[in-house]
Amino acid sequence: MNRSVFIASALLFSLLLSCRTDKIHESFITENVVIIVVDGPRNSECWDPGTNTITPNLHALKSQGVFFSNFTNDGDTRTIPGHAAITTGVYENLDNSGLEVPKNPSIFQCWSEQYGTTDNETWVIASKDKLESLGNCELSSWQDKHLPKTHCGVNGAGQLSGYQDDSSTVAQGLNILATHHPRMTLINLREPDFSGHTGNWDAYIEGLMKSDEYVQQIVDFLQSDPFYAGKTTIFITSDHGRHLDGVSGGFAHHGDDCDGCRDLGLLVIGPDFKQGEVVTTPYNQIDIPATIARLMKFTMPHGNGQSMSELFE
Repeated sequence: MNRSVFIASALLFSLLLSCRTDKIHESFITENVVIIVVDGPRNSECWDPGTNTITPNLHALKSQGVFFSNFTNDGDTRTIPGHAAITTGVYENLDNSGLEVPKNPSIFQCWSEQYGTTDNETWVIASKDKLESLGNCELSSWQDKHLPKTHCGVNGAGQLSGYQDDSSTVAQGLNILATHHPRMTLINLREPDFSGHTGNWDAYIEGLMKSDEYVQQIVDFLQSDPFYAGKTTIFITSDHGRHLDGVSGGFAHHGDDCDGCRDLGLLVIGPDFKQGEVVTTPYNQIDIPATIARLMKFTMPHGNGQSMSELFE
């Protein structure tokens, strides 16, 4: 091998090894992660400037964390595929009924496998019963292993129990957090998607306003509970948006690749990150698991995302 080529290769390998070693030895305060998914709002009613009267709490919370303004769903813009991307780091065209589990393992499984966690340390809490499907995966080497606890649908009864009102989900979810202190949790709020599908604009906006209040309630608990306070990173985002006005029925529907369905928002609040920052770099849903894996020091062997480097700089 040419000497100059050899030296260049050695330097490159050394740099890559150094970067990898730096990440292995990164030190973070975060010990717990909570993902809050507000189901199906459009940015034009949720995160955009001028929506403070609809989502005042979300806008106020931006001062506590890092807001990603160019955050998207680059896959199937429906509920099950969107949530699966957030938890597995892979975009899949899954059956939206919840009768099909994701192919790949989730953050809950991968973290639990690496650290040998005990019962109740990972939870999926959802108003929508069909999100119970997030608890398992199809891949044979991971199927039925290291599963999170699930509390989805009416009284947490799971698939076919029906959708539960968000007020009940939040009350039951906070009880789970207070009782079991899980280390990694996803909480789904069915609004405003549920009311949006009725085609009733006022109900859609009311659902979003209530979601805004529930998010604040969850954040207040996490920031005051002795187990979570000062040691918890919170991701607040959506599974999908909604059609823009004039597209296939407008706000009442979603599921295609229009900007209204793809454009989301992501707010990350945690003890390891800056406050009041806005990041315009493009990121998407599968980058959430990669970021959590880096933060909580585990690997996602089947995930396709990248960690959001601006958080760690």
